[in-house]
Amino acid sequence: MRESEIIEFIKERISAHKQHLGIGDDCCVWQANGQQCLSSDAIIADVHFKKDDEPRLIGRKAAAAALSDLAAMGANAVGASLVYQCAEGWAHQEIIQGCIDELERHQCPLLGGDTVASATLGLSVTVWGEHGPAQRFVLRENGKIADVLIVTGSLGGSLKSGRHLKPEPRLMESQWLAQQDSVHAMMDLSDGLAADVPRMADASGCGSLILGNNVPIHEDVTQIGERLQAALCDGEDFELLCAVDAASWPQLKTEWPFQIPLTMIGMLNEEKGQHLLEDEFGKIRPLPKGFEH
Repeated sequence: MRESEIIEFIKERISAHKQHLGIGDDCCVWQANGQQCLSSDAIIADVHFKKDDEPRLIGRKAAAAALSDLAAMGANAVGASLVYQCAEGWAHQEIIQGCIDELERHQCPLLGGDTVASATLGLSVTVWGEHGPAQRFVLRENGKIADVLIVTGSLGGSLKSGRHLKPEPRLMESQWLAQQDSVHAMMDLSDGLAADVPRMADASGCGSLILGNNVPIHEDVTQIGERLQAALCDGEDFELLCAVDAASWPQLKTEWPFQIPLTMIGMLNEEKGQHLLEDEFGKIRPLPKGFEH
C-alpha cells in the first residue's frame, strides 16, 4: 500500500470526537483538563512479533503496550498517535485495524501520526492521559521501607503461549488504585518481576525481598521445575506492581472491586539489594537478573 492509501484507510476507520481535532491537519488538537502524562512505546518485527503472527494481534499489542504505560501511572487515556513503519509483505490494513480497535476499546481515540517506508515493519504508539479530580499520578519512586509489594493477575509464560500479543492494560484497576492513599508507588510489569521490582526499589531508595511461594504463576507456565523462574523473568505480562502501606493491605484487598486477583508478593526493606526468599525453608538468595533492553 502507498502512504496516501494507508492514511485514507485510517481516516475512514476512526471515529470523530467533538473534543478533538484529529487526522487531516499537521497537528492533532485536544483540550487538556488538568495535569497530563505522555508515553511512547515501539514494537519491531522479529523482536516483538513474528511474520506468522495474526496481523490484528500485532496492532493490538502495539496499542496495548502503550496504554499499559498510562495504567502504570493511574491515568485516564485521552488520545493517541501512531507512527507506522511500512514494509513490504505485511497485511497493513489488518495490523492498523487491530491497533485502532484496541485504542477504541479503551476510549482512546487515534488522533494523528505518520507513515514511513521501511525495510522492517514497526509501530510506535504515543499515548497521553490525565488524572481525574479524585486521582493522582502514582510514581514508582514513592515506595517506602516496610511497604508490601502487590501484583495484579498472574505472571509468566506469555511468550510461549502467545499471550504477549494480547496484553490487557489495567487502566480501570490502576485508576482505582490511584484513589487509594495507601498505594505509594506503581508501575507496569513489562520486563518481568525480576527486572521491574529492582527498578521500583532503586527509585524509592529501598531494597526488596520477594516471597517465592507467594508469586502468582500463570497457568501458561507448564515447565514444572522452572515455574518460579518463568514468573520472575519471562516478561511481557503487563500487570501492575504496587508498593502499599503494610497496615492498609488487608483492607485494600477486602475492598478490591475487580475479579482479577491482587496478591502480596514481597516487601520493600532497608537492606541493600534485591533478594528472593526461595522456599518455606527460609533460603534467601539474590533475585535473578531480569530482562534488559
